Amino acid sequence: MRCEEIQPHLSDHLGGTLLPDLAERVAEHLRLCPACAAEADGLDETWQMLGTIASHSPDSMSMRARFDAALEGYLCGLNISTTKSGVVRWRAYAWRCAAAAAALAIGIAIGRQTAPAPPADPQLTMLREELRDMRQMVTLSLLQQQSASERLRGVSFTSQIDHPDSQVTSALLDTLMHDSNVNVRLATIDALKRLSPREAVRKGVIDALPRQTSPLVQIALIDFIVEQKGREATETLRRLSIDEMVDVAVRARARQGLQQIG
Repeated sequence: MRCEEIQPHLSDHLGGTLLPDLAERVAEHLRLCPACAAEADGLDETWQMLGTIASHSPDSMSMRARFDAALEGYLCGLNISTTKSGVVRWRAYAWRCAAAAAALAIGIAIGRQTAPAPPADPQLTMLREELRDMRQMVTLSLLQQQSASERLRGVSFTSQIDHPDSQVTSALLDTLMHDSNVNVRLATIDALKRLSPREAVRKGVIDALPRQTSPLVQIALIDFIVEQKGREATETLRRLSIDEMVDVAVRARARQGLQQIG
């Protein structure tokens, strides 16, 4: 595996949730690559700090009881009944995977069945929410680090969060507005693209544009606005296009952007 392929899997590697084959390849790369190994060690420190935060404990006994009952049903060739949707037949392959997986992997496997699915299990829903909350805490912690590489990693980590909440969104916009490192700000623009349907994101991008001093960041923001057909940015682009203090390339891109968004 290449270094860039390792990045999305580091947190799951540290959490022990990777599939065996992928886990082995990640571990092998970390043994051979000092840079990635050092990055994994740094992230592990963050995980250790998060481990000291008190959190609500799932009802492990109830989850175990449900799993044992499901496994027994499979072994006996029975069907699993649900209270709302009636009888659901689970494929043998899914149960073989479930028997070998951890509780979280079991929940994900059940949730992804293509057969008619039972109502969402509250315990599994809670586990997914706790995983999302943990990833958000990691992101927020990394974005506050002194090291630019750590903040850059925090920006990249947001890609692993389904539906980031307003706190993460605000942290990304604050990073875009105030981070001292150009590469971090450029990465933040890319991270915000998948959140562009949110009005706060579009407004934050427009507000950030005239405050940037890096031509690279300004051009990337203009491209972002053009991609989103951001007509509300027309006046900002117009002022930027005639400002003699602005880089020539940025002014030219602003004029082009005005034409593109009409």
